[in-house]
Amino acid sequence: MKTLYILLISVFCLSFCPSVENAAKNTNNTSNGFYITVKDLTNRTYQKYIVENRDSVNIIFNKYFNSEMELGDIDYPISIYNGKRDFYIARVNIFVKQNGKINFKNLKYPNVYIKSTRSNKRSGLSPTTF
Repeated sequence: MKTLYILLISVFCLSFCPSVENAAKNTNNTSNGFYITVKDLTNRTYQKYIVENRDSVNIIFNKYFNSEMELGDIDYPISIYNGKRDFYIARVNIFVKQNGKINFKNLKYPNVYIKSTRSNKRSGLSPTTF
């Protein structure tokens, strides 16, 4: 009788454990992408985009800014505020949730600031020379 209970409990426990195939499928479901938010202060709208393609980033950027400027490599999060729009872009890891919705996880960026020394306590950035 005890062996029957042990067998039933083991089958019950194994039925709720994720299989190795599903665990591998969930971990490989991530990709690199970009998270973009745009706050348009002229008509008070807020747009949020999660895109995987670099061309999509340039299309969104050109939609909100009529200029000859183009985004280069994005190593750190970028925020642009021109009085009318607040544009923010960051590189993220994109994954699909179990319910089918797309979500993202922020990358861990190294600090831009360096440790200040006693002689240079006010400036956290290294000096720039041209």
